[in-house]
Amino acid sequence: MATIDFKKVPADVPLTVENIDRLAARATELATAFQGRISKIQQQVAEARDRFSREAEEVVRETEPANRTVARQFAKQQEASRLAKFRINIEQSSRAQREELLRPFAKLAADAEFLLTLYGSPSQALGRVALGDAKRTNYQVQLEGAGPVELETAAVTAIATNDLPLAAAIVTVVDRRPRDRRPFSVADFAERVWGVQHAEVTAKLKGVIHAYKTAMAADREFARGKADPITNLSLALAEKAIAEAAGGESEA
Repeated sequence: MATIDFKKVPADVPLTVENIDRLAARATELATAFQGRISKIQQQVAEARDRFSREAEEVVRETEPANRTVARQFAKQQEASRLAKFRINIEQSSRAQREELLRPFAKLAADAEFLLTLYGSPSQALGRVALGDAKRTNYQVQLEGAGPVELETAAVTAIATNDLPLAAAIVTVVDRRPRDRRPFSVADFAERVWGVQHAEVTAKLKGVIHAYKTAMAADREFARGKADPITNLSLALAEKAIAEAAGGESEA
């Protein structure tokens, strides 16, 4: 028999579309803030690079013409060394600031991963609509002994009126019957009623997850950057995380 580790089930993740919207919105905020933080740090590195370059050229200009070739070589070596040290120092000093955003981002991604397991299909998601609602409970009681025609009529009514508690009750009642006694496919019915919403919900959840993974990739790229990190790869990844959090580039 399959077992469930109930200790691993989060108790602070509401199973609502509103909460999923909140997760997506918060992920967008964190991705935007992270992109801004990376951009600011990259700008500091760029300014340091320009400053070190100017100072190296100043050393060369102040050297006697006959010695400038050697001076230029030495100055360039010093410039590269100073920039490398600056790059290491700023990566280390900014780590806490970056983690300040990545930690809550990780929690959002974990919540999205959990919710995604509960939205595996439209029928699974629809089955959770209006749980505990008296209207849905009454519908289920009325439909328990219904025949095929009555269930089909109820299904058409639910679709036509967008009555989600009725649709959820129908899914429960029909799904409890043996497959050879079901008047129609639960999956087809749920897809018609909840398919669009299910696609939107799963896209948002996947967007949160992909955005966090991309933000982490941006952070790793920044952390292992060389003396001149302005290849913009880490910044491009951070910008991509914003699009993913908003559902623009999430993958299936």
